[in-house]
Amino acid sequence: MLDDREKKYKRLVLIGMPCAGKSSIGRVISQHYRMAFYDLDEEIEKYAGMTIEEIFRTSGEAEFRKIETHVTEMMANTEDAVIATGGGIVTKPENMALLKREGSLVIYIHRDFYKLATTPRKVRDKRPVLREANFQELFTLYKTRLPLYKKYADIEVRNDNGREDSAARIIKALDSVLYESSDV
Repeated sequence: MLDDREKKYKRLVLIGMPCAGKSSIGRVISQHYRMAFYDLDEEIEKYAGMTIEEIFRTSGEAEFRKIETHVTEMMANTEDAVIATGGGIVTKPENMALLKREGSLVIYIHRDFYKLATTPRKVRDKRPVLREANFQELFTLYKTRLPLYKKYADIEVRNDNGREDSAARIIKALDSVLYESSDV
């Protein structure tokens, strides 16, 4: 749990492309700060009673985005939490308005495009938007979302190394932000 010096941030919200490491790094960050961890995709699956893949297959992306917004609204006031979002959360301004409420620190986990593009197929196949995407389509998606991630981020951190190294660098960056305005 963040101590009293840091109470201006009740939740840390992770945004970034699919396969950027939001969930795995989010778990490390939540353990470090002793905060609850929520994966928004897992919360959507619990709410819908089906996997994201099933939602996309049976109802389409538009219905998925509606459910995503509803679950985001349910999670937006969660305190003492790290929330890893899905890669497309930034495509709906209403989602980001909910997540950027007072008390939120939005962290853009930026991973080099070529590292994203070379993510093993078995990992990419778990993300419906990436499953059928070829290199050019993935690059277009990246170029389209990049300005949105930068627009909504309070801080940006790179995840181009291993999870542990990246998590350590992210925690160091977070510490500088979390402690910068404290009266220690």
